[in-house]
Amino acid sequence: MLTECLDKPSDNSDKIKSVSVQMIEKYVPMVRKALEEIRPLYNDSKEFQEVFENAKLYIDDAENFLKQGKDENAVLSIGYADGLVDALRIAKGIDPKM
Repeated sequence: MLTECLDKPSDNSDKIKSVSVQMIEKYVPMVRKALEEIRPLYNDSKEFQEVFENAKLYIDDAENFLKQGKDENAVLSIGYADGLVDALRIAKGIDPKM
């Protein structure tokens, strides 16, 4: 070999997180916390308990889909959970948070 390239590009793609992974890591804790913050306002409202259960299940689904490599489903699931939490806030006259 006459020459050797000392600054050849290296593959660092295994260290880069996809946008989906970044979104799930950000939104799952945020939505879970928001769900728990709003829950006390609905302690006496049995008709909303199913909405709380569905929001929790969507959060769990988001984490599970991500582990299965189903990133798009994970993002959709956390989006649904966030929407349910926002609806619960709006029903109590609270502005949805970003």
